[in-house]
Amino acid sequence: MSDAAPPEGSHAVLIGVAEYEHPDFPPVPAARNSVRAMSALLRDPELCGWQDHQLTVIEDVSSGAELAGRVADVAERATGTLLLYYSGHGMLTPSGDLCLVMPGTRPDRPTITGLPWGNLAEAMRLSPARSRITILDSCFAGRAIEVLTPEAQALADLAEVEGVYTLTATTRNRTAHVPPLAEQLDRPTTFTGQLCDLIRTGIPGKPEQLTLNDIYPALRAGLKAAGLPVPHQRGTGGVGQIVFARNAARPALPEPVISGNPVILERGTPFEGRVARVVAAWAGRGRSKDWLVTGRAFFAAYLWSLDEKKRGRTLDALTSAYVDASYRALGGSAGWSEILWQRARCACHDERWKVENLTICLNCLRYQCIYLDSTCEACGGRMVG
Repeated sequence: MSDAAPPEGSHAVLIGVAEYEHPDFPPVPAARNSVRAMSALLRDPELCGWQDHQLTVIEDVSSGAELAGRVADVAERATGTLLLYYSGHGMLTPSGDLCLVMPGTRPDRPTITGLPWGNLAEAMRLSPARSRITILDSCFAGRAIEVLTPEAQALADLAEVEGVYTLTATTRNRTAHVPPLAEQLDRPTTFTGQLCDLIRTGIPGKPEQLTLNDIYPALRAGLKAAGLPVPHQRGTGGVGQIVFARNAARPALPEPVISGNPVILERGTPFEGRVARVVAAWAGRGRSKDWLVTGRAFFAAYLWSLDEKKRGRTLDALTSAYVDASYRALGGSAGWSEILWQRARCACHDERWKVENLTICLNCLRYQCIYLDSTCEACGGRMVG
């Protein structure tokens, strides 16, 4: 899993509108390919590390109101990073505002039949997400920057969130570039294709983790060198410093082959700290089974959790979930019974006893008989069992 993975409570909404009813809006198959390319990029565990449950991909849109409602629902729930991506036609209303073109949009009634960008901007601004990002791959998308980033006085209402970062395919009043229709069947738009290629290739000379502020200058330079419309950005509240992806241009450091067992079995460090490290690693790596504990490590962790409850201490939800996951992975009650029937050396008598008749020291991790008190004779550590 990439270290660039978004925090818990993050969600991305990826929208691609490729087909339109009115002849003034030609089909854009590249929009569908673009949303799929972005989805694959975000899900890549070596680059962006988003989980499947953190992504909502929308390719079939019935109306602007329905789409705005779906985005608002997600925005209300997001507490980490909220990412909104749109690929498709955009147009200007008679008043000069950006409007996203829906399948049934009429060019003479954009505000009524389309989706005014201000409606989505409001959902973004009202979201409790700590960080909010919009990526717009549409015509006249530069106008969205003015809507999402109002005057400084209005931003005071957003003081408790880190801000809004907007990346658009064009500057204001310019159209975005797409390949010829005949070439769009298996290609994304030019902007999204360049963005995905840049992140998959990486940026030499940049840190191991790429922020949005790292990505933008390289993206802009590449598009300009190709003679294509250049993108535009605006960031407030330091959102541009959010890590977006691992830098593929730097060799990835091999992740150590490790599980929860060696961490729990470290001697001489506070047991609660060992548990906290393992639980954090397990959660941060998608709750991988590799970080669950077995054998002596599970025996110690499980008895510790039971002892904590006896002492009237409530485990936090994540730690409790970790212990339960390890218990289930061992086979539940049948697996626990198998552990108890195994034999291990009792440090008190230098004899092999059934584990059900032993306790364990959380400090030195020696098995000792159940007849001793709650303090280890060898090191003075806490006994559980």
